[in-house]
Amino acid sequence: MRKAWTVLMLAAIAMPGISTHAAEMVHSLSPSVDLVPGPINGVQIERNGRTLAVYGDPTETVQQADMVLFTHSRRDVVWAGRGLVERGARAIVPALEAEAFSNPTDFWKDFTTARYHDYHQQTTKVPVAPLKIKRTVKGGDSVQWQGLSVSVLDTPGYTRGAVTYLLDIDNLRYAFVGDAIYGDGHLLDLYSLQDAVADANIRGYHGYAGRIGDLIASLRAILAQSPDILLPARGPVIRNPRTAIDKLIARLQAVYTNYLSINAGRWYFRDRYDTLARRALIRPVEIPWMKWGATKDLPSWVIPIQNSRLVLSEGGVGWLIDCGSQGIINELKRLRDAGRLTSLEGLFITHYHDDHTDSINPLLAEFPCPVHVTPLMADILRHPRAYRMPAMTSHPVADVTVMPDQTTMVWREFQLTFYDYPGQTLYHDALLVEHEQGQKIFLLGDSFTPSGIDDYCLLNRNLLHEGKGYFYCLDVLVSLPSNTWLVNEHVVPTFRFAPSQLAEMRSALTERKRLLAELFPWDEANYGIDERWARLDPYGQTIRPGQKTSLAIRILNHSGIAHEYTVTPHAPAGFRIEPESLRLTVGPRQEDSATFTVSIPSSGAEPLAVITADIAFDSWDLRHWCEVLLEIEP
Repeated sequence: MRKAWTVLMLAAIAMPGISTHAAEMVHSLSPSVDLVPGPINGVQIERNGRTLAVYGDPTETVQQADMVLFTHSRRDVVWAGRGLVERGARAIVPALEAEAFSNPTDFWKDFTTARYHDYHQQTTKVPVAPLKIKRTVKGGDSVQWQGLSVSVLDTPGYTRGAVTYLLDIDNLRYAFVGDAIYGDGHLLDLYSLQDAVADANIRGYHGYAGRIGDLIASLRAILAQSPDILLPARGPVIRNPRTAIDKLIARLQAVYTNYLSINAGRWYFRDRYDTLARRALIRPVEIPWMKWGATKDLPSWVIPIQNSRLVLSEGGVGWLIDCGSQGIINELKRLRDAGRLTSLEGLFITHYHDDHTDSINPLLAEFPCPVHVTPLMADILRHPRAYRMPAMTSHPVADVTVMPDQTTMVWREFQLTFYDYPGQTLYHDALLVEHEQGQKIFLLGDSFTPSGIDDYCLLNRNLLHEGKGYFYCLDVLVSLPSNTWLVNEHVVPTFRFAPSQLAEMRSALTERKRLLAELFPWDEANYGIDERWARLDPYGQTIRPGQKTSLAIRILNHSGIAHEYTVTPHAPAGFRIEPESLRLTVGPRQEDSATFTVSIPSSGAEPLAVITADIAFDSWDLRHWCEVLLEIEP
């Protein structure tokens, strides 16, 4: 067996598309256990001339195995075992994630519409094609093979239904832990932990790393099994499990403590944040909560209407901020019928979330007026279908007036200044309204509450680069005219922060980036909090059989140095993509793109095609990392 694996890996070294890391020789971990390094750690266990695989074969050169043990259903991991299963190996999968293995077609069919108004915020790294399952397992089960007993341990965290497999062989206890840990106390990313927290009554959208408590409990459960070696799905073999797991738990708790201390959600959820703290932290009472900002009633010329605000001039002409529901339109009509509102002369949209945008078009039918946004917001408002982001509306707004960042205009007795404002989400702006008598409010969407920053959904792309994201937003707050009060349309009073509080939030974000850099294995922390650093664009489109379309790969290089990225797309049978692969060099902290041409078969295509792409750079080889949806018209 050893000799055969060595020959296979020597051949793999010469294979195109295999990274330097993947081209290492097979490692013998013990007399019966081989590790085949690659984008995924292929583990091969030999006994009586038979082979048991864990995760699969990343070299795609092994012909047969009796079975493949899968720890979780992420397609960027599952691909490594697919070939073995298709050649007859029995697939053993976690029971709670079986549907993703056996029936991903229904997931993707539903997701063409479910991706709008999505507040669950679960990963879309779901397999594209079904995999034949032999058996599902859960904690307490065992898998018998060639006189060996493989124990199953439930280890939710990185995914909801993940399991760990434990095997005693060669006088060692191996734990195959999936993505529960990476190397010496690291985690691949934090956004995969986003989820609802039932005991705190917090839904998925608001659940920043919501499964962090589950992951910590799972790591402790793994340690309780006294493993000698941890074999994750990717990354280095871990020969000091206790040291590595203790480091990871400490790093997770440090990041979470930092997050909670300045978070906007505490204003909304109050003591439910104590529940969040108790789930994950050893000493939750020691969280250094920031003191809340001062509050004050709205000026008389601002009318709150649900999560919208109406700026009303002395003559009864209005300027509306956001419109997410018919109830807002109904209230405007009531104000008009009562003689308080004569017309709307402008609509400003702070961000794309459906509760701020869903009823823009009905509003314009009733109150025609220009729609104003800054450049950050323009494209996602016009083309929501092209994006995969949280809580999206499905209704495009065709005609928008784009106001460059910090453009000023006079409207009635007010001066309006438009700001790019990438706070609660990357695609976000804000509006400074200054009354001629001196009152000033800054309508900042959902980006802050009196308790801090609104970054509780990791999928919103809250980037942590100096001069970007919330660092930029804090810079704007510091630069605003004195005596400016802040308006979040979900918060009834206006509020503002003392200079010391602004400095405290900046300091916490700076410290968070340092803590995240320790937590993640990437060369830059933002890769671990930005799911969309590599994305195919547009995310969704409709096309006819026999036609061609273009797809762009857009890569935001978070690193401080330039990287060359190799992008390899995958499409269903009958589709043709040109080029088959491409290379793109992106400068530090820059975003760049390149284009593929996709030819749709003239007949035989399924109504929905999911195209994925591998992204490789530096030592990383990330298979089926991002995806787009092509709906094929009949």
